[in-house]
Order: sequence, then C-alpha cells, then structure tokens
Amino acid sequence: MILIYIILGIIIGYGVFVYLNKGKFSKDNNLGTKEEKILDLINEKSRVANNDVEELLDVSDSTATRYLQKLEDKKLIEQKGEIGRSVYYQKIN
Repeated sequence: MILIYIILGIIIGYGVFVYLNKGKFSKDNNLGTKEEKILDLINEKSRVANNDVEELLDVSDSTATRYLQKLEDKKLIEQKGEIGRSVYYQKIN
C-alpha cells in the first residue's frame, strides 16, 4: 500500500512540475535549445551567416541550413541574399 502512495506521489509531483514549468524551456514556438541559441546570436549580432551557426553549434553545413530553415519557416528570421557568401539571416521585425 505504501508503494502505491509513493508511485502516486511521484506521478502527481511530475505532473505539477511539468505544469508549473510549462513554456519555460522554449521561448518561441516550441523551439529547441539550438534554435534558441541561434536566435540569441542573431539578437547579439543582428545578422548571422550559415558559417556562424556551424561554429556556434559545432554542426555541419547542411545541419546549420536545416536549423535556419526551420526558424525561417516559423517566420522568426528571414534570409537576405540569394547564393553563396552574400546570404545572411536576420530577425523579422
């Protein structure tokens, strides 16, 4: 019987924890920590290139592009430039 109370206490405690911390772990649109880091970098520098994201997160070119595309799809950033080194991203005002 005591074991049942312990298990129920854990389950209820976890539920309360999740409810109280709802929204604290992602700032915008259910973003992961990597996307949040990218947004923080954009806020700091006002604009970033794919290479900046590669260095920040220690990821490949294609992975950095995927993260930036995800943020762009959520209308949080916009791409400026079309191809190559002229491409950068900035926050949408």
